[in-house]
Amino acid sequence: MTKALLSALLTAVLVLAAGPALAQSQQPVEIAQLPYMEIFSPTFFWSDEADAIRTGSTTCPKGRAITGGVNIVQGKASLRIVESYPDGESWVTRVVNRQKPETVTSLQVRTFALCLLPAARKSSKLLAQLPRISYTSVPMSVPAGYVSTPGRSTCQSGALVLGGGFGLDQDYRGPSNLRLELSYPDPNGWNVRAVNGAPASGPAAGARIYTICLSNKDGSDIRNYKTVSFAEADAVVSADNGTIRQQVKCSDPNSFIISGGMRSIRGRSASLEMAESFPDSPSSWMISAVNRGTKRDGDVTVRLYAVCLKK
Repeated sequence: MTKALLSALLTAVLVLAAGPALAQSQQPVEIAQLPYMEIFSPTFFWSDEADAIRTGSTTCPKGRAITGGVNIVQGKASLRIVESYPDGESWVTRVVNRQKPETVTSLQVRTFALCLLPAARKSSKLLAQLPRISYTSVPMSVPAGYVSTPGRSTCQSGALVLGGGFGLDQDYRGPSNLRLELSYPDPNGWNVRAVNGAPASGPAAGARIYTICLSNKDGSDIRNYKTVSFAEADAVVSADNGTIRQQVKCSDPNSFIISGGMRSIRGRSASLEMAESFPDSPSSWMISAVNRGTKRDGDVTVRLYAVCLKK
């Protein structure tokens, strides 16, 4: 074996042993430098093989990603969102199919990034023309017994979506075992598909779909808010169905929340499943997740994100 080949093999082993790849450092974004907004959504073709992690990274052309998501365009699968997070110019989404298909086929999937851009493109909107931000939500009933359930929350007429999410209704007190299958924007709303793994004999879980909207007439005035910043918090999701439900706050309490996300930084990320991801206040984001891995698989350390608009 040549020294060059041995060196290459050693490098590959070290990369595999290192675990999850590190995302880019999330530096603040000055809106004056990236004054336009547009949604990008490339198409991927993924095998629906069970328990195989699939990764979609949607990159903004010379811009920065501030939220994102994933949707199945064609095909069926029992997807779980493993990770969804900002990575510089890209928004990265990782999913896994938890239901073994009778025959392995191809899924047509779109991943999304809502991008801030330095110059206008075909469908770009100038942020200065949308100087108000508002938060809306609608109820969503998620039947027990792993029934895949879609839902959508829309912005008011004439407004554009800036972010969105899904989580338990704060007034719901019954049993639930939520999992996010799909979560993604369209120009005027936010879409989700979720399941509730509580026993089928139990009640439907009360949840809500959230939408963060920009317009020129409704909501809080954000004309003096010039910077997009990123807050982070780390947490450990214990093995053997351990869970977290943790809030990430913007560093400035007067900020407005835009979106949030989660990625693994240590451990076997394939065992993760996101349950909730939503704005729980105007300046914070809530994430909940479960680690399906065994004790042998070990705990997973995750990094949680809040994407914030500040003065």
